[in-house]
Amino acid sequence: MYLIFSLASVLSTSLGTFLTRSLITKLPAFQIIGPLFFLNSVGAIPIALVARDWVVPDFNQIFGLVAAGVLTAIGAILLFSIVERAPASTSIVGASLSPAIVLLLAPGFLNQSFSLARFLLVAALIFATLFPIRKSVLGISSISTVMMMLAQGVNAGILAILITTLSRSGLVISEILLVQQIVAGLVCVALFPIKDVPLSSLPILAHRAMYMSLGWIFYTLALKRGETLIVQSVLSLIPMSILLMETVRYKRKPPKEAVFSAVLVIVCISSLVLV
Repeated sequence: MYLIFSLASVLSTSLGTFLTRSLITKLPAFQIIGPLFFLNSVGAIPIALVARDWVVPDFNQIFGLVAAGVLTAIGAILLFSIVERAPASTSIVGASLSPAIVLLLAPGFLNQSFSLARFLLVAALIFATLFPIRKSVLGISSISTVMMMLAQGVNAGILAILITTLSRSGLVISEILLVQQIVAGLVCVALFPIKDVPLSSLPILAHRAMYMSLGWIFYTLALKRGETLIVQSVLSLIPMSILLMETVRYKRKPPKEAVFSAVLVIVCISSLVLV
């Protein structure tokens, strides 16, 4: 069942990320991140009202929820920094490397044994995946591009482990989602105050937020019920999914380097899971 949730998250997140590109051509990119997170949190309200199964979190859970919100904000800032200068499919490649990061962090957080061979393989595969798209982000050097995408992967990997831990500690899906998204929104509004975002833009922001909210809900459900590594591995399909959307929508061939990198992500993650 959790694989179905993972695939649903891939579809929803792909649609939401694809719509991001059109949003930032009309509105100030970083100023809309906070409002988008607040709109994302709305998706948790119906679940909370129906289930009514929230629990009072202890200190460790509160710390984890706040940390999840901060990491979510960082991930969004990195994504918007890239998607402002590159196709949406390229902007999510770094985050799709998170299964490799989960593997590296597994010995410390998921009680798995450390393997030097796997560590070296992960390092080689990450380099091979990011190298083809190192020049795909306009206005940013190759080294900066690689570092930003690597930061995306590390951030997404840590966030996946954290959400898995929170969801299995007794907290419910709606509770995690609502607090996480609101904290992320507050962080982004503090960093990028809303000055030039008109109220008339609310419908298009809500449209994008609807898909991302569904993506987060399915994602959290998948992490709660399944294996973190496999869930993250399924999510590595997102860049290829967005590439297909871009090809259909714009009726032009996608950049070769983006296709190559997206395929490498899938191949690399699949091989890592089997090793």
